[in-house]
Amino acid sequence: MTRPTIQELVDGTGELATLPSTVIRLLDLLRDADTCATEVQVVLERDPAMTANILKLSNSAYYGVRRTISTVRDALVLLGNRAVTTLAFATGMSPVLRRDLSGYGMGRDEFWGHCLTTAAASSLAADLRGDTRWRCQAFTAGLVHDIGMLVIDSHLSAEREQLPAAGDDMEQCRLEIDHFGYDHAEVGGALAEAWGFPTTLTAAITHHHNPGRALGAVEITRAVAAGDLVADALSRHPGRPWSPEVTRALTGMGFDPTDFGELALDLATDLDETLAGAATPPEIPV
Repeated sequence: MTRPTIQELVDGTGELATLPSTVIRLLDLLRDADTCATEVQVVLERDPAMTANILKLSNSAYYGVRRTISTVRDALVLLGNRAVTTLAFATGMSPVLRRDLSGYGMGRDEFWGHCLTTAAASSLAADLRGDTRWRCQAFTAGLVHDIGMLVIDSHLSAEREQLPAAGDDMEQCRLEIDHFGYDHAEVGGALAEAWGFPTTLTAAITHHHNPGRALGAVEITRAVAAGDLVADALSRHPGRPWSPEVTRALTGMGFDPTDFGELALDLATDLDETLAGAATPPEIPV
């Protein structure tokens, strides 16, 4: 049977071919280190649904604020421009990522939960590397690291096919390569290029299973690779996630698995709380 090329898959994604305009604008703001609060406010206030989500997160129990955060400006003052922009990007991507992947046998909450957990673990991994400047970028890359699965699933669903269940992420890649000749990371990189993602973000998506290949973006990609491993381990083996294989892989990337223990406890409570905490630089007082 003739299998589609990566470009044919991306070209045939339908509603995935373009991102919402607000999300695209937020990506531009995330790229600019000098983004001011007014620019973020203008973008968000043009999207009432996104504004509502930002205010909900800003008033979450994570921050423990003593007064109601009722405006985008209040949220910007509390959290800072980059944290609010990152949270907004996450809420904007939720409708894209929160969907059933029938070709993988995954429900919408399972896939979204993995994306969000990877984002949280990736931002923590960036902290553990000792440079919090990369925290929001690692979070963003971790959130969208598996977008290639959306593209592959679109084809599998159309053909009424389903990949066998995988024991871990690496087996998932092997199953994809056996079936298509490429894996979701490669497809995700092509989709990221089609969406106009920054080169650093595209590299992290493309190489999150082989971070050493991400020339110019190795640190962020390594953080995402670790975040993906942690998220997969936490979902497949709750309560005993650090198998010898996971421990070796994380140690090989320079991480101590026990440093992710607090994240495991956070995930046992509420994903919205995890989202709020993961996107907030630790130096911001809450």
